[in-house]
Amino acid sequence: MLLGTYVEIAAWEAERSSLQRAIGAAFAAIERVHGLMSVHAADSDVSRINRTARRQPIDVDPWTAQVLRWALHIYRATDGLFDCALGRELGQWGVLDGCGFAEAESGSLADVELSGANTVRRARCVGLDLGGIAKGYAVDRAIAILRREGIRSAVINAGGDLRVMGGKEQPIYIRDPGAAGPPRFAGLLRNGAIATSCAAASAGTWCGRRVSGLVRTNDRTPIVDPNAYSVIAPRCMLADALTKVVAQTGVVAAKPYLDRFGATALATFPRGAAA
Repeated sequence: MLLGTYVEIAAWEAERSSLQRAIGAAFAAIERVHGLMSVHAADSDVSRINRTARRQPIDVDPWTAQVLRWALHIYRATDGLFDCALGRELGQWGVLDGCGFAEAESGSLADVELSGANTVRRARCVGLDLGGIAKGYAVDRAIAILRREGIRSAVINAGGDLRVMGGKEQPIYIRDPGAAGPPRFAGLLRNGAIATSCAAASAGTWCGRRVSGLVRTNDRTPIVDPNAYSVIAPRCMLADALTKVVAQTGVVAAKPYLDRFGATALATFPRGAAA
């Protein structure tokens, strides 16, 4: 259990001792991302940013700074549709309860400033939550570790954020968003990544209103449609972040944004639902 989900690593075409060493190092990289970027850990970089970076700039780990740079780049490239500074809303709705967002202000990722090598400051007390990009980043870091260790064929799956390395195509399955049957076969993937977001996975009720962990950034309302949205991209971090864009716009309207990152998307509808 890491990053709020189960993480699986499969690797092959190497000596057993080499595989064990490489997989252990890959898990260690994922654990490091978890420790740095979990909003549930009081001593993580993200929690320190949310707690103190409005009053004074703070230095963070280079990995955290790298994720923030990518998050800001994707935020700008998608006209703000990807925004991981929505802690105020997610805290109010109980989706991220107990994460220190009680006093968070409404704002956007544009209120988070990254200067120098690894220094972060918030212009406003927005609630930063890297959960929508850090899981994919962790998968990418783990793949990089495996490659460094000489592994050439592997699959890493972190709760549906999945990346395949190697020349062999791997079958990809997407869980039925209505949980009405077995996973759906989505095709074959080679040397790429896929991530899926679905409002049903974090659905709940707040003040008699349906809510979820997916937010429409234009009006800060919860996304509650029953479909699952998947993005295939060269990196898992990109796939992870861009699912939030597709969940807001739909597959067709998201294409210009996806094209900027060499990504494609698909929607999965609950069995029996009209497309």
